[in-house]
Amino acid sequence: MGYTGINMENVKSRNQSSILKLLNDKGPMSRKDIAAQLGLTPASVTVLCAALLSDGMLYEVGEVQESNRVGRRKVLLDVNYEYRYVLSICIETPVTSLSICDLHGEHCTTRKIQTDTEVPAEEFLKAVADTGKVLMWEAGVRRSQLLGAGVSVPGPVDRRKGVSQHAYRIWDKPVPVVDCLQQALDCPVLLENNVRAFAQAELLYGMGKTRRNLIFLKWGPGVGSAIVADGHIYESQAFKNAEIGHVRVVYRNGVRCYCGRRGCLETMVASHPLVRRLQEACSPTATPKLWQAVGGEPSEITTRDLPRLAELDDPGMWKLLDEAFEMMAHVTGGMLTMLAPDRLILYGNMFALPHFLERFRAACKRYDPHYDENYVVMSELAGKIDYIGPLAIVASELFYQE
Repeated sequence: MGYTGINMENVKSRNQSSILKLLNDKGPMSRKDIAAQLGLTPASVTVLCAALLSDGMLYEVGEVQESNRVGRRKVLLDVNYEYRYVLSICIETPVTSLSICDLHGEHCTTRKIQTDTEVPAEEFLKAVADTGKVLMWEAGVRRSQLLGAGVSVPGPVDRRKGVSQHAYRIWDKPVPVVDCLQQALDCPVLLENNVRAFAQAELLYGMGKTRRNLIFLKWGPGVGSAIVADGHIYESQAFKNAEIGHVRVVYRNGVRCYCGRRGCLETMVASHPLVRRLQEACSPTATPKLWQAVGGEPSEITTRDLPRLAELDDPGMWKLLDEAFEMMAHVTGGMLTMLAPDRLILYGNMFALPHFLERFRAACKRYDPHYDENYVVMSELAGKIDYIGPLAIVASELFYQE
């Protein structure tokens, strides 16, 4: 077989990407320190950085004194996160969030619309695109300033084809999301599963910058998970996700899940099934304080009321909720035992409810004493859940070129 040589443009592109990623992970650095970190010559780093500065991807932060060189100063470089903007689209139920933000998730303008599951998917996606255009206009972001649009949806996706294969609770058939939005927005569009997108954000902006092996657990209207092994998000060749929410926990007479199976974890502990179980258990004798809080009307217990009801000191109510925590901890503990990650990272609106995080951690510690508050941690990005995942997908692929 003949020797084909090395494509120097590809080498240059990879090295430039390595510089951008290093500065994102470590913060401002001098050219000399960049060269030492990446194992490149100072001369090559100077040339590469000159091109990145010229393109506007880097900027000079300023000068600092070199600790071991009297009178010698070095110029620090950093990523210009305002080089381009991203349209983040997070399709969930009951709402879809659209945001315009820079490459670090700052200067964010957000709009929420109802996720309409009654109309054809293509019609809803047209409404999403129209809202995105309005949002760009409001934020003063021109098309030439837009790097691309990222979209996250629940359930399995085919990223290469840009197809949502089954967005649980939203669409029950394959939807060509990228084709629909790309034509309307006239920009690159990338699609990813919602939990995997958040995991990518953690790698780019969060704990993934210092930890190589992580498990993510999302608890909200659904229960999702993702696995990061050696700095990479696990994905099978069949585009299957690490769906902890669809582990079977009820073996007889289980409720049918959106995925088509019966007895999945999600059918027992996701927000809406949990509310239904509270409604069924609510009575003046079993849950007196809960009964009083809803005026004797169990139907008044809704997902919107959970933050208020979680403040109640009602033993009967907490007995039922603790069963959910134990079930979650049992399934999660098995996953942790098998994969032994550096951390379990939590996010989702259920973990934000009063006492839910501490009770789930307590259940994890009963499974294994090592699973304490230093091991089972809330994501520092949890407050950016509405946009950080789709942003990370676009930034990783189109800016850092991972």
